[in-house]
Amino acid sequence: MLRTGITRAFGGNLRQAIGNSVANRFSALFVGLGVTAILQSSTATAMMVASFASRGLIATGPALAVMLGADIGTTLVAQLLSFDISWLAPMALALGVILHFSANTSMVKQFGRICIGLGLMLLSLKLIVSTAAPLRESQLIIEIFEAVSGETLIGVVIAALLTWLAHSSLAVVLLIMSLASTGAIPLELAFILVIGANIGGTLPPILATAGEGPEARRVTIGNALFKVCGAIILLTLLGPIMPLIADLDGNAARQIVNFHTLFNFTVAIGFILLTDTMAGLMNRLLPSVHAEDDPGVPKHLDKNAVDVPTLALASAARETLRMGDMVETMLRESLIVIASNDTTRAFPAYSGSYPAAVK
Repeated sequence: MLRTGITRAFGGNLRQAIGNSVANRFSALFVGLGVTAILQSSTATAMMVASFASRGLIATGPALAVMLGADIGTTLVAQLLSFDISWLAPMALALGVILHFSANTSMVKQFGRICIGLGLMLLSLKLIVSTAAPLRESQLIIEIFEAVSGETLIGVVIAALLTWLAHSSLAVVLLIMSLASTGAIPLELAFILVIGANIGGTLPPILATAGEGPEARRVTIGNALFKVCGAIILLTLLGPIMPLIADLDGNAARQIVNFHTLFNFTVAIGFILLTDTMAGLMNRLLPSVHAEDDPGVPKHLDKNAVDVPTLALASAARETLRMGDMVETMLRESLIVIASNDTTRAFPAYSGSYPAAVK
């Protein structure tokens, strides 16, 4: 609800910010960070960027820089929600319901939706923490987590699959944080699960763009490769990193969120200068396919703009004008055919002999 409210209220401005961020990789990174911090979803940002890339509005290099910033943006929200602000939940819910059902303008109505979404998030976190507390007393749960703790790859895969099912790395990281704060899972396993959640967060955009052109898939797959490389590096250094995280803040929940932030900052700082290199690799692996211009295929409709009415209507208007131009051309050519009896104009794509009835 929160993401939908923000998208409907400010979606056009967010897309414009992304479109204007192609000047250099650093501005693209900061725009991706800001947009994702507002949307609370790197997947939503990835779909916007992939849509731009598929239409040639943004090159692969800057698009990858936006995604590196988007990954950092999700950690800022997790940092905020890691503090105990559950007391805001009832106020946010009450304000949201009042605004949503009494508003006379769309902007105020969407702001009410945002408040409801925020209130539900805070309430759910509080309920998860209170419900997970008894789990640390369960011998079965302890044995399961001890077994998984010794299998790093299994832990990463489990968290990645859970994130893919939830379509939100933020939600899974907050779940891991809640379980770790109650002692239901050991910290080492929690760090491994956080790494898996970050990798799993790249799967929904990849699957969503599977049917798109290579320009869109370069962005999502390139970002996934960055995450995998970062995961390998941090898994190798997990032993020395854990004491440093603990020294920074002894609270278990804060350690999880700080490690999540460290992971994404490491990936962003380590690979921001390699975005063009990755773009070149993606261009070779996924070369552009020259498709014939099919007049029957819409050119200006963007399914990713459906949640933003202003953008959706603008796209529909542009496509309607294109169709009008086509109809005008057909009528003009038809008049020439009728006046000159020129069958080649009537059937320009047909190279054989015409049936007698046609002649």
